[in-house]
Order: sequence, then structure tokens, then C-alpha cells
Amino acid sequence: MNALSTPTAPPATRTPAATNTPPAVRTSAARTAPAVTIPANTPPAVPTSAAAGTGPGAGQQPLFAPYTSLGDYTRAVAGGRGPLPVFTGPRTDLLDGIALAEEVYSGLRTPEPCDTGVVAGGPLPAALNALIRPLARHWVDDPHDLPDTGSVLLVGVYADLRADAVQHTLDAAHATGRPLSLLTGRDVHSLSWMAAKQYARVTPDAPVGVLSELDTAAPAPQADVWLGAADVHRLDVRQIALGQVWRRVLFHGNGKDDQLNLGQFTLCGASPAAAAPGMPGPRCAYGLGCTKPQDKLIPARGIRAAELVLANCFSGALAGHAMYDPKYLILLNALDGPAQTVVATLTACDGQRPENLAWLTATADAGSAAVAMNRQLHDINPYPAFVQAGLQSSGLGPSRPHSPADTHTRTADAFESSGPLNSLNSPGSSGSSGISGLSGPGTAGGAREGSADTHEDVPGDGTGNGEEGAAAPYPPLHRLGARLSGLLDSGLLGPDYPLRPRLRALADTVLRDAVRTVARSAPDAGPALAAIAAETKSLDLALAHRFAKHHDDPVLAFPTYFGERSTAGTPVALDTPCACGRPLRSYRRHGRVPAIADTVQTVCARCGDVANAHTGAVELRVKAPAEAAAGSTLHVVVEAVAPRDGTLNLGIVLPLYLDARVGPVLRRVDAVAGRRAHAEFTLDLAPRATPQAYYFCPFAVQDLGVSVSRVHFTVLPRP
Repeated sequence: MNALSTPTAPPATRTPAATNTPPAVRTSAARTAPAVTIPANTPPAVPTSAAAGTGPGAGQQPLFAPYTSLGDYTRAVAGGRGPLPVFTGPRTDLLDGIALAEEVYSGLRTPEPCDTGVVAGGPLPAALNALIRPLARHWVDDPHDLPDTGSVLLVGVYADLRADAVQHTLDAAHATGRPLSLLTGRDVHSLSWMAAKQYARVTPDAPVGVLSELDTAAPAPQADVWLGAADVHRLDVRQIALGQVWRRVLFHGNGKDDQLNLGQFTLCGASPAAAAPGMPGPRCAYGLGCTKPQDKLIPARGIRAAELVLANCFSGALAGHAMYDPKYLILLNALDGPAQTVVATLTACDGQRPENLAWLTATADAGSAAVAMNRQLHDINPYPAFVQAGLQSSGLGPSRPHSPADTHTRTADAFESSGPLNSLNSPGSSGSSGISGLSGPGTAGGAREGSADTHEDVPGDGTGNGEEGAAAPYPPLHRLGARLSGLLDSGLLGPDYPLRPRLRALADTVLRDAVRTVARSAPDAGPALAAIAAETKSLDLALAHRFAKHHDDPVLAFPTYFGERSTAGTPVALDTPCACGRPLRSYRRHGRVPAIADTVQTVCARCGDVANAHTGAVELRVKAPAEAAAGSTLHVVVEAVAPRDGTLNLGIVLPLYLDARVGPVLRRVDAVAGRRAHAEFTLDLAPRATPQAYYFCPFAVQDLGVSVSRVHFTVLPRP
């Protein structure tokens, strides 16, 4: 294995000048490559100038040198001087990222190495190994040989860093707060590019930015550029995102493997790389275009930043966990661009403003930005959500001393007053197929959660929960009262919610009849509890009908609404696997205030949160195929385990963008506590249903306790 000499910086450093034009493409005369033309209406184009050598820093020695020949690349690495070598091979699309990187970085650095590194998969070219070896102090041959302390670097092409194989390593690092970084790319050429970027230093004076579709609060002073929820709906986000060099930038919105939504704009993962035969993709993979206009797409590989954060669900799903062909994965698209560090999410993530602020205020001492964000997120997602690709970025520390006079935040008002680019560029601005299994219980095992409920009704108090146990004909009053309080007093439901008057009347009745002169007087308790049970059963049915007809009923938002106002307990491994066959973990979320009902969330590393329920609610298990063609029928089996004898109301909620019908709309099942009740449904997919990944949500209602599962599947083109 070749030893690597420390790269020597070019004689001159380059500070890009302010510009309102796209970056120039620059290549040296000795290794000139043809300009890359990306077909229109495939992936969004990465902006480049019409001619090379016209952008900021033109005429200076380039930092990066692409090589199509492995032999030339090997000789360049062995030389140890000059521009950083990149083995692009036939991947001409990487030249766009290299050209943009010349605008991002102004010199070389010696990156702080991880303590221990390990390479997954087959052997890498010796020259690439020579560039990678200095990125860790010590190397082991297998992830199982990693020590229990110190930071970790996992290296391998995307296909070799399979999520199921490295999940234990990710979990172990998260549990101990150890920094863990990935060094990866869609193939050996992207990996070579990622390795080279680790030795680059971001240009001075580049700003730090936050662009969030979800953050409605005031701008944070640590950000030089801040766009909040209202701003992304009225400003040209594409121009702002692509129109300058960033030291660090965070994008925050809803999305999945292939995209991150920012109002009418979308940070896009579509790449010019070749598609993998037979793998599903988003609608654009089938020639159907994007859900957003083409001129509103922002290519992730076009963001000129040293550190890029993709703060949306599943933005960093690893091999085996991603729903789509790697051609469309936003993480891989970002790694093909200029960023030396990309922070993304492995699975479902409830990151919000606290995590954005944790990222903004992270220091080099944190070890990685992902560690700081996961630490902040632990109270709602107690599992590894964020992961970092690349070592600690050169943008994490301040690029120059700041004084109070020049650390003001540029908000949307600045963009409106002087124009986005003028303000931004002014100096000093800162699925596995054939699934037939279990989707996971709606609670962490109904009996276990029930026994852990310290507020349960007292045995023998006449409430129907004590000596009669699960066979009681009446709902337990304490649990029913807590659920009513969560619905009525937490702010979950608005004042005009149609069932609010009935819910309030029932809450008043429960409070009245909980008095001991009724509850402990058998002649009075029986009729009172029977009346409460009858109205509760009627309200269960009314709620279920609303869920079946209104996918956006606010009650269905309880997992997020209550979750954001709760503290998560320690996850517990479940015996039941997810529908995809992978392990499940479940944890209780305890409300921070009494009006927030306790809930239980069950998560799968691949599928995210597959079940959410009120504590002690019905367990749901779902069997369904992993894919179906447009125009066909998807058969769904729902099995429900009730904590108490009684009637269960079962149904399925579909996302608004899925063109399908559920039959029947609702099923009512008489259940015996602890035994599986069985119901079948069909999803009739319209012939014109758009091919892409979807989910559907089976639900159950009993005693005003709601259980909702999430089942992922893919619609394929009609044969």
C-alpha cells in the first residue's frame, strides 16, 4: 500500500469574489474534459457558466484534478503534490461537482482523523486507500472488531455499506455518544471524490445558512442567512440556495429518500448516473416528470457548500433501507457535489428548531454535527436519526474572527429590500419485495404498557378495571379521562371540531361519576359506568367514521402533536418483527404536562415509525404485499389485539396523493382481550395511479384510544 505524502497547498489561495452569475467550470489545459450536458427534464441542471476560466478565482491553480485512467490517478497520488487527485473514470457527471468545488474551497487542510476506521466490502484501489488511510488513526478489518471507545469511520461504496450490516455499529455509537462518520459514494469514483474533498479548506468569509419550510420562529443570530417557513413560500429559494458559496447550510423540510420540500421548491436527488435495472423510482423515473415545476427543482449536487445538512426523513437511508434506486437518492446526489460533509437522516426523524439550533451552535469539540443533533433529538427520537458522511467539515469552526457588528442575521427582509443575490453576495454576509409479515404492534405490547401505567384505576373500585380485569364491560375511568383530556385540553382539536361537544359532555360525565359516592356504591356505579361505556362506544364509531372519510382529521395528528410535547423513554426491543422482517423497538412517550396523553411509538430502522398509539390501546399487526401494479388490487390483512373485551373499529387511511379506494370503509369487530381479531381490506389502485413509493395507515379505535400503523409499499407501472 502506498504511503500518502501530506498534500501541499497551491502557491496561491483563492477567495471567490462576489458574483451574481453561476459558477464557472474550470479545468487545467493538461487535463481538459468536455463540458457535461445534462438532458433537460431529467435531473435538474447544475448551474455552470458558459465558458471555463471566467468565474471567481479564474487563472489560479485548481485544487482538484480529475483522472479517467486508474494508472494516471495512481501516479498522481504517489506524487503527493499538486492538485488533489480524483479518479472519475467514465463518470463525467462528477466534473460538475469538481468545478463547483473550486468555488467552495480556497486551500488544503489536514483533517482531524477518526480514532478507528474500517472498510466494508471488497478491496479498493491502492491509490484510493492511500488517500483514505490518514483519515483514521487505527484500522480494523471488521466492524465487530471496533473498540468500545473513540470515534469511528466506516468506509465503503454505498452498496457495501448495507444498513442491516452496520446497524449495530450505528446503534452502539449512538448509545455512547461516539462520533461516527461514513466515507461513501455511489461507486468507487464518487468515493474517490469524497476522499479528496476531505483535504480541502472552505473559502474564508462564506456564510452559514438555514432554509426551513417548518421553522416559524424568529431567526437565530448564529445564522448569517435565515429563511423561515413563511419566507420559503414567497422568495426564490432556488436562486438563494444556488447563488452563493456556503460555509455550512441546513435545509429543513418534509421529504423522503429522493427529495426535500421547501414550499414550492424541492431539493432534488435525481442524478445523471445510470439507473439500476428493475429498481423502483419516483414518478420521474417513469417519464412522468416531477410533482414540482422543473424550474423549482434544486439539484442537491449543485449546492456550493462545505457542509450540507438534509434535515428531512430518510434523506440518508443506507443500502437495503432506501425505497428507491440509488440514482434518485438525495444523499448520493449531494455527495457527488462539492460538499465534503453531508449530514442526513437514516430513518424517520422529528427534528425541528431545537436540532437546527444544535447544529448552528455545534463546535469542533462535539466531534460531529450529527452527534450534536442526535443528542438534542434524543427526547423525541431515542435512536440514531442523523448520520454524518465525511469527516468534520472545514466549515464547522469560524472561518474568520467575527465582531458584533458583522454577525447580524440576514433574514428574508434583507432579500426583499436589496434582492436575493445582492444581499447574499455582499462582502461579510454571512422496499423489500413480497412482504408478508407483521408491521409492528401499535403499542409496546398492550399488557406490558398496561402494567407500567402507574396511574391505573385501583382494583375493586367499581370502575370495571380492577378485579374483573380485561373482561370488564366498562372502560377504565382514569385511562378514559386522560384520553379525553388529551383530546379536549391539549390544543390538539380546534374549538369547531364537530365531536367536541359530545367529547366535552362525556368528560363532564366521567368527572361527575368518578366521585367515590358513585364509584364505590355498587347500585349507583353500575348504571353510571354503563352509560359512560355506551357513549364511549358511540364516540369510538364516530371517530372511526371521521378517520375513514377525512385523512386529515386532527386526531390523527396525535403522534406528532403529543410527541413534540413528551419525553421518550428507553427503547425496548420487541419479539415481533416489522413487516419488512427487521427488528422493532418501542418506547413510551410521557407527556410533559398532564393534558398531553402518554403514547407509544414503535420504530423500524428501515421503515421509520411503523406504529403510534395511546398507551394501552389496541395492538395492530398488518400483512400486505410490498408492491402492486397500477390498476391492481392490494389485499391487506389487519390483526388487532384488544386490551379489553369489546368492539373494535378498524379502517385504513390513505394519503391524499394516492389514487386508490379502500374497501370496505370500516369494519367493526367484537374482540376478546388478548386474542387476535381479524379483518381484511382491499386497496383498489386506479389504473392511472402514479408509480412511486407510498404508505397506507391501518387504524383501530377502542375506548377513545387510537392506534395507527404505517405500511410502506410501492406502486409499479401498469403492465
